[in-house]
Amino acid sequence: MSPKATPNSTIEELEGERWPEPNWPSHLVGECHRLRKLPLRHFTVENLRIMLGQDIGSRYLVPIALERLEAEPFAEGDFYPGDLLCSVLSLPQGFWADHPELKARVAAVAVRAMGAHDHDGFLEKAVRKAYRGFSAG
Repeated sequence: MSPKATPNSTIEELEGERWPEPNWPSHLVGECHRLRKLPLRHFTVENLRIMLGQDIGSRYLVPIALERLEAEPFAEGDFYPGDLLCSVLSLPQGFWADHPELKARVAAVAVRAMGAHDHDGFLEKAVRKAYRGFSAG
């Protein structure tokens, strides 16, 4: 049984696995390693987007992301409004099969977002595209 997540927990502690230092000169790899050591309470929208985009620590980070998304469906990391929602919707189908209660919450946020109208339709299109993959499972 894995430990219960607290705001001071880190992904590294919760997963009980310490990754060796990266030897790959990639910003993304280095950032993922760094974020595994960051207390959950310090995660920004961009931090969540990065880690969920890589499906790292998802079982601990999706509930945090959902709190942000339920308050603001178009919560924005460094790319565009709604990029966090798109990252969450893009998680593997196996994750959602294991967490149906989270899937229902994400679906509700996505439906809300798709009902919003932005001036050029970009945000709605991005969310709809991610939602198609999400709902296909």
